[in-house]
Amino acid sequence: MSEHACDPWLPQPRGPVADPSLARPDWTKGAPRDPARLWLDKNENWDPELNAVVAAVMRALPDEAWCTYPEAAGLYAKLAKWVGVEPGNLILGAGSDGIIRAVFEAYVGEGDTVIHTIPTFAMYSVYSRMYGARVVGLDYRPSDAGPQLDPQRVVDAIVESRPKLVCLPNPDSPTGTVVARDDLRRIVEAAGAVGALMLVDEAYFPFLPDTVVPWIAHYPHLVVCRSTGKAWGMAGLRIGYGVASPQVAAILHKVRPMYECSTVAVHAFERLLDHVDAMEASVRRLQDGKARFLAAMGELDFRTLNGAGNFLHVAFGDQAQAVHRALDGKVMYRQYFADSCLAGFSRFSATTPQAFAPVIDLIRKAVKGNAP
Repeated sequence: MSEHACDPWLPQPRGPVADPSLARPDWTKGAPRDPARLWLDKNENWDPELNAVVAAVMRALPDEAWCTYPEAAGLYAKLAKWVGVEPGNLILGAGSDGIIRAVFEAYVGEGDTVIHTIPTFAMYSVYSRMYGARVVGLDYRPSDAGPQLDPQRVVDAIVESRPKLVCLPNPDSPTGTVVARDDLRRIVEAAGAVGALMLVDEAYFPFLPDTVVPWIAHYPHLVVCRSTGKAWGMAGLRIGYGVASPQVAAILHKVRPMYECSTVAVHAFERLLDHVDAMEASVRRLQDGKARFLAAMGELDFRTLNGAGNFLHVAFGDQAQAVHRALDGKVMYRQYFADSCLAGFSRFSATTPQAFAPVIDLIRKAVKGNAP
């Protein structure tokens, strides 16, 4: 805390934001990415073929993309056609994170209850605290099949706590878990019955192609948010979108910034919608790479979790230190989790079979060299 924290001339933020335990990473420090490493730690799309398509689109952007304020009507129309809704069902934002924050800003106030899973996308907890909400956290439990969440626990929590907002990524991250369609419908209906807004986070669409977007027509309290940083390979452009009933979309537009995202992002996404086939081909390549990596780890008798996102988990067991040493300085990945439901697992973002091949080779050599 600054030595001037009690200065009478220093304006005080509202209560939840003033809480010193609500802290964010130091924005003055960073970790430049070593180009010699394979970056598989943040679930980005590093598929070279899709990266080349995105780069070509960026190079062909008109001058107005750099020097004018955004005009997004064309993107709204084109995106609506691809998603299968009307433009009035959509809202753009700075990634799916921007949509999530808009939902909190429009619907959650101090003392309201928010339900979200644990562990999950970090910003659900951050936004709950920023807006003074009471959190009902639903912990994933460890099992032989990986993290588990009983759908009935979610329904019961909704009935008992009568929340203002229910947040459920499908698939969830970092667990990679998916709620079965019938169970998800029960959860959506339970939220509606108590007057809660239901946010289904489909950031990993179409790695999991099953979607609840068509449900918007039947459940006006449902919001679906999606990212372009996973399948589309546009994490750096920070553009995502939400899908909702016209009534809810109109409310979300009330709290958006003057411009939802940059002109560059609008132009790029609008043009990339002409390359859906390239995006879908990239998803297939990454799924193939993921399947091959999982198979190779299974052959080494490592326990694996095949999550539904563009990532996977491996438990290296008593070979963990040897594997981590072998990958040190070559591959960036999530080595450890503090959450009990993922204890012992490491997470790798999906990449192509070609990019995964040397990683598999390093792990095989580490295991062979560490054999008793």
